[in-house]
Amino acid sequence: MTVVESPTRGDGTSHIHLSRREFERRLAAGGHEAEEIDRLWAQLASVGSERAESTRTLGLGPDIAIYLGLLLVVAASVSVLGVYWNGLGAPGVLALGAALLVGYLVASEIMRRRGLTQPADVLETVAIGWLGVVTYAVERLAGLWPEGASHIGHVHWGLTTIAVAGLTGARFLQAFRPAPLLFVPMALATGVLAVDLAELVFGNDLSDRQRVIFVLPVGLVWLAIGFWLDVTRRRGWATWAHWVGLAAASGATVVLVPKTVPGFALIGMLGATALFFSAFVRHWSFTVIGAIGVLMATVSAIGMLQGIAPFVIAAVGLALIVVGLRWSRWQETIRAAVLTRMPVAARAFVERLGP
Repeated sequence: MTVVESPTRGDGTSHIHLSRREFERRLAAGGHEAEEIDRLWAQLASVGSERAESTRTLGLGPDIAIYLGLLLVVAASVSVLGVYWNGLGAPGVLALGAALLVGYLVASEIMRRRGLTQPADVLETVAIGWLGVVTYAVERLAGLWPEGASHIGHVHWGLTTIAVAGLTGARFLQAFRPAPLLFVPMALATGVLAVDLAELVFGNDLSDRQRVIFVLPVGLVWLAIGFWLDVTRRRGWATWAHWVGLAAASGATVVLVPKTVPGFALIGMLGATALFFSAFVRHWSFTVIGAIGVLMATVSAIGMLQGIAPFVIAAVGLALIVVGLRWSRWQETIRAAVLTRMPVAARAFVERLGP
């Protein structure tokens, strides 16, 4: 017997044991193409592996307590360094930073062995920040960090070295402990390196707006990486790639766009586009960033719209309420309507972006 359905478990789920050959035969009989059958089989296999890996779940309440505790521990360690920064000097900063770096990595390993993967990933990500502190202290001791430097141009090479150290450390950790959260320090490091590239090309006297021009492509590249991870069915990794990409791209766009009514209108339209696009990628990061963009554009234009501002704000607010109430129903309709009008190759790509 090829197909066996196990009894329903206490959580309402059941298992169907089906060989791949039988799976292919039945779907082919239903008119499905070979490529689509392979994709569906890969999806079902990944879902099964994810359920097998997530054998230890704490629940929302305990998760919040753990992350709040982690946040307090990180804040306390950072505050210790801030309070005693001047008194420690470069040797003290190096010793304390190295101790915290090792301590965070050891605590991460203990949590990972207890099955607490997500808190372990958070501690490893914070450890990359302490690696940056250690690198800074080494630069101070070696005389590579100029004393009393304040302008970003004066610490150009020092920041470059810290960014390279952070990027290398995050990549090293990913090789042994694959964790998508490590995309956060990696994205920050690539953003710093992009600013360094701008200074190498145009000199150190660039304005903040000119530096940000080089950050925008970095955000777009991270978004492209997220789409590639979506297509290859690694949505856990894609989620964080999208978050860092959206943060970099949207932040750079806000800085670059002129602070006028047309400029704020452009921010609002980009936010609405992100909301619309979330129907296809099905990542709530696009929904959040899109809503923030619309809200920012509306609030920022209040003073410029003068007498009609209350009416515009009310209209946008009502529109957001309607969208929020109807989005769960509309997004599938929008998705289906757009997909039917796409070329075959484009439709196949978009269908692979979201589950």
